Amino acid sequence: MSTIIDRRSSGTRSTSNQERLQRRVRARLKSAVEKMARSGSIEDLANADQPISIPTRDLHEPSFRRDFSDSSWERVLPGNKEYQRGDEINKPEGGGAGQGREGSPDSLGDDEVAIVLSADEFLDLLFDGLALPNLRKTAQGDVQAEQWRRAGFIKDGSPSRMHVGRTMRAARARRLALRAGKRRELQELEEARSKLQEEISTRIARKEDVSLEQERLKILDEQISILARKIKAIPFIDEADLRFAHIDQQPHPITNAVMFCVMDVSGSMGEKEKDLAKRFFLLLYLFLHRHYQAVQIVFIKHHSTATECTEQAFFGAREGGGTLVSPAIMLTEDIMTKRFPPDRWNVYVAQVSDGDNYFADNTVVAEHLHQLLPRLRNLFYLEVNRENESDLLQLYDGIAEDYPELITARASAREDIYPLFRTLFSSEEIPSHV
Repeated sequence: MSTIIDRRSSGTRSTSNQERLQRRVRARLKSAVEKMARSGSIEDLANADQPISIPTRDLHEPSFRRDFSDSSWERVLPGNKEYQRGDEINKPEGGGAGQGREGSPDSLGDDEVAIVLSADEFLDLLFDGLALPNLRKTAQGDVQAEQWRRAGFIKDGSPSRMHVGRTMRAARARRLALRAGKRRELQELEEARSKLQEEISTRIARKEDVSLEQERLKILDEQISILARKIKAIPFIDEADLRFAHIDQQPHPITNAVMFCVMDVSGSMGEKEKDLAKRFFLLLYLFLHRHYQAVQIVFIKHHSTATECTEQAFFGAREGGGTLVSPAIMLTEDIMTKRFPPDRWNVYVAQVSDGDNYFADNTVVAEHLHQLLPRLRNLFYLEVNRENESDLLQLYDGIAEDYPELITARASAREDIYPLFRTLFSSEEIPSHV
C-alpha cells in the first residue's frame, strides 16, 4: 500500500491572524462600498474609480510587542553608557496645548486609509450575495456560448504565459530520465574500478606483474571521466521542458434569461423621480452585466405611448406628456411573445413609476397583468417619491395576493435605492411587498 506524505507548508503561526485581518478588511470595504452606493452619484456607481476610505482601527495584525510605557528595564543593551539596570526614563517633553500635528494633505486622518478598488473588485463587493430569483433551466432554453477557459498546457506560447511550476516539473523529469541509465552505468564502472584496484594491490603485494591491470584501470578511468562529463552536460532546463498555460474558447450551457426595464418618462416624473428610477435601473444594469453575461436586457420607456429604446436613450430620457401604463405592459407582452417565449426563457420585468396613471387605464393594466404574470419569473414594481400609496400601487398589491411573482416596493430618497435593491435580489426568499 502506498503512503503519501504531504510536506507542504501549512503556514506560520500568524496565518490565522492574517486570515482574520483579511476578513475584517473585506467587511470594512463592503460597508464603505454600500455607503457609497446609498448616497453617491450615478457617475460614481458607473465608474467606481474613486478611492474608498476605511477606518484603520482593528486593522493591524495582532502580535506581541514590548510595552514601552513600563518605566523599568530588564536588560541593558551593549554600547549603553548612560543607563543601568533599574533606571527610570523621563517622559519626553512636549505635547502641551496648541501643539498639534500637521493635517494630512489628502484629507484623510491618521485613523483612515484610502484604498483604490478596480471596477471588478468594486462590483464584487457591491453585488455580493445577490442573484436573480427563481432562475431555472427551461425545457429547451440552454444554448451553447463560447467562453475563454483554461485548457491545460502547451509547449509553445507567449513568454508572459509560461508556467514555471510545470516547466520545472518537466525539466526534473527529463533530467531524471536521462541521468538514470548513465548513473547506473557509472556506478558499475566505479565498482569495477574498485575491484580492479584491490586486485592490483594484491598482485603488488605478491610482487606479480600488474601492467595489464594498470592498462585496464586507465581505460576505466577514461570511461568514468567521459560518462561523468556527459551527466554534467545534461542541461538544467531544455527548450523541450517549457510549458505555457493555454486558454481556449469552449462551449458551455447558459440559461436563457431576459430582463425588461420599464420606466415612466411622463411629465409627472420630475428630476428627483427620474434620478431615483435611473439609479435603480443602473444598479440593475451593472448587476446583470456583472453576474449574467448572457442575460439580455430590453429597455422600454413610456408616457402616453410606449417604445423600445436603446440603453443610451433609456438612461438619457427627458420626455414629458400624459401617463398610460397599459401600453408599456402590452409592448412587454408583445416583445416577449415574439422574441422571448417563456417556455425557453426566464423572463423578468422591472418597472419604475411615480404611480400616476389615468384612472380608466388601471382596468386595462389589471387585465393584461393577469395574462402576463403567469408567464414571468418575477415582476418588480418600484414606486418613487410619493407620500401616499397610489391607486396603481394598490392595484398591484391586490394582484400580488394571487400572484407571488409580483413584488412591489416604495422609495422616496436615493439612500433607499441600494438597500431596496439588495432586498429585491437577495438569494433568500423575497417578500411580496417591500
